[in-house]
Amino acid sequence: MKLGYWKIRGLAEPVRLLLKYLEQDFEEVVYECGDGPIFDKSCWFDIKFTLGYDFPNLPYLEDGDVKLTQTIPIINYICAKNGVGPTDAKSVAALDMCIHFLADLNMANVRLCYSSAENLAANKSSTVAAAQPGFKQLAAFLGDRQFLGGDKPCGVDFFCYEVLDRWVRLESTSLADHPSLTSFLDRIRALPQLSTYFSSPDSTRTWPLNNKMASFK
Repeated sequence: MKLGYWKIRGLAEPVRLLLKYLEQDFEEVVYECGDGPIFDKSCWFDIKFTLGYDFPNLPYLEDGDVKLTQTIPIINYICAKNGVGPTDAKSVAALDMCIHFLADLNMANVRLCYSSAENLAANKSSTVAAAQPGFKQLAAFLGDRQFLGGDKPCGVDFFCYEVLDRWVRLESTSLADHPSLTSFLDRIRALPQLSTYFSSPDSTRTWPLNNKMASFK
């Protein structure tokens, strides 16, 4: 199994978390953006359309004759292959709704991080404030469950972890009014399968959240 992405956490980190939780071996194919001011990406774009993907993009996953791009389909495939998460139609639809909600919540963070340094400084507080209703909705969806799908983690949980961790890294008080979400992050960090991921200085956890052209890395 191969996972290809930039040398950042970005959109691939939820997939990495899921694979490590499942203790599944995979090859990390890393593409590194050049330094500014050009930020050359030819290492990816020169081969983008030569790898046999229907819709070439990063991240990509290659697993035998399966070739997928985009974070959410990759997560769904890994979960289906390994029997992770609920299978009844209502629960599957609810979690699918949740992960797309999280993608929207994440995009507000990403847009700010990739804006100018001046815009970042001027709009960080208001952007974090604007995300608060979303955090409240997410906390209500989680309720008193341990994880979003029940008592055990599923793919959406690792996507959720990465989204929330991004917000906390942007502004440490982002979740101050949502203790259940802070506890959720703690539960993910306490998973024994992820102990090396969270403790090793060589883990991709130590990589930047965003690419080199971002104002907030």
